[in-house]
Amino acid sequence: FRSGSDSDMGRNRRPSSSSYSSRVSAAGPVMTMIFVTSSDNKLSEVQRVLKRPVARSDIHLIEPQEVELDPVVIAKAQQAYEKLQVPVVVDDSGLFIASWNGLPGALVRWFLQRVGAEGICAMVNRSVSREATAQTAVAYHDGKVKIFRGTVKGYVSEFPRGNNGFGYDSIFVPVGSDKTFGEMDPAEKDYFSMRRLAFEALMADDDIARSLV
Repeated sequence: FRSGSDSDMGRNRRPSSSSYSSRVSAAGPVMTMIFVTSSDNKLSEVQRVLKRPVARSDIHLIEPQEVELDPVVIAKAQQAYEKLQVPVVVDDSGLFIASWNGLPGALVRWFLQRVGAEGICAMVNRSVSREATAQTAVAYHDGKVKIFRGTVKGYVSEFPRGNNGFGYDSIFVPVGSDKTFGEMDPAEKDYFSMRRLAFEALMADDDIARSLV
């Protein structure tokens, strides 16, 4: 297991109670979305693609060390719901390289820390294929867990390109573009984004959409 929430480890701040704003509609209580993350970049992307209020909590979570995303977001959502006792949203993303049998997947953060974006590119340069898939899984917990996914096909660039974005953005090129996410402005990245696809799938759930401000 790894300790921490998203990219920032060791932080344990609760938002004030005003962050958990709610109102009552004819259909029942309506809540502001509470996104549990310590990443400013993730929060900005979610607010941008949803165009709606998103409250953040960056409570301390323990994340399983898994290649696949579902076990990670399920564990994070369960912990967040137990701590906050209100509906919560968590996410995680991974880079799944075809010639590596899906590695590093959700462990990409550790690959970036150990060998860097340049190191990943150098190793892929020696592989038979550059094909890769970027995925985001979003888990919503209101007493039970629902998972929503966004998947974008593409490939790993020969070397890191671009200074925008975060994580593996500088080395992933989505199908339909010749730019890495790191070379795109926010609007262009959002167009291709697996996080946008996952959060749009969440908001397409009628029960969840009705419960949120």
